[in-house]
Amino acid sequence: MKKLGSQVTVAIVCCILGFMLAYQFKLLTKYKINPDIPAKSTDITVEVEQYKKEKDELKKQVDELDSQIKKYESAAANRNDISKEVLAELENTRTLIGANDVKGPGLIIYLTPENNFGSSTVREEITDQHIAYIINELRFAEAEAIAVNDIRITSRTGIKSGSNNSYILINEQKISPTKPIIITAIGDKELLYKGLSFQGLFADFKGICSVKLEKSDNIKISKYTKPYKYEYAKPVK
Repeated sequence: MKKLGSQVTVAIVCCILGFMLAYQFKLLTKYKINPDIPAKSTDITVEVEQYKKEKDELKKQVDELDSQIKKYESAAANRNDISKEVLAELENTRTLIGANDVKGPGLIIYLTPENNFGSSTVREEITDQHIAYIINELRFAEAEAIAVNDIRITSRTGIKSGSNNSYILINEQKISPTKPIIITAIGDKELLYKGLSFQGLFADFKGICSVKLEKSDNIKISKYTKPYKYEYAKPVK
């Protein structure tokens, strides 16, 4: 009886092993027939790199066109004083909407998240409201150009936390609320510094991140590269 039981057990084990071997053989055969299956991730990586190259090439073309336009404008401005005034107004408008690279004196704000993992309370992080709050204070202090992690802030910039604040979206670009954030602003550096040095201004940041202000004489802010498109707002004639 015991011998029969042992034989049944061995038979069951052999069946299981046979099934596993047959399944593995089937998978190997499938991969040989379709070698592209394990290479899908590689294909996606190649495709992403291709898109990056296309984006860089388009940006290069845009920069070349901008350079040609400025040459035409300079040639036109040399003709008379009216053309010079029009050109100056055009440059001011471009700066206002963020279409120009700009540089000048101003203020740098460093936001460094605090390590509060050991806290007994729920961990707090930098949110879209913190970023929007600082931008509003900088504008009130007459900042002429603002950027967050080198992302140019314009009149149409939206700032929104996403996926339970796993990231903050600015101009369709993601920044991490758990990593240091640098906000730069060009303007009167003394006025900007005073405007953001009021006691209690950063009270809501306590326990979330440290805030450091640094005056600078040489801040560079890149232009906003996406085109403006107005579908509903039309000029009043």
